[in-house]
Amino acid sequence: MGRKLNILVVDDDAANADSLAELFAMDDHQVIVAYDGEQAIEAFTLNKVDVGFFDVMMPKKNGVDSFMQIKSKFPDARIYFMTGYSADDLIDKAVKGGALGVFSKPVDLGRILEAVEREAV
Repeated sequence: MGRKLNILVVDDDAANADSLAELFAMDDHQVIVAYDGEQAIEAFTLNKVDVGFFDVMMPKKNGVDSFMQIKSKFPDARIYFMTGYSADDLIDKAVKGGALGVFSKPVDLGRILEAVEREAV
């Protein structure tokens, strides 16, 4: 097991966000949860975040636009996306903007944990 991370989980579905946060916390990672894109930007700005897991489709500001704003201030930001939609244009924008990857919802928890382990090295 690698180092403990500060992980930002962003999802407008509170149950999804909170359950993913609990999973990371069980491995002793510090977890910050945000429920929309605006909260994500604020959380990333106020905290040291090692890696983020952002929902793509959210009210107020979608995850990709939030990511792009974060990336402009923090070029080394490390973000994965999760989506239950086929938002190809947004996903393409995220990947071209430097996203680490995209997980389809419902997320495969094993693959998510593997991604966290890669980041913790």
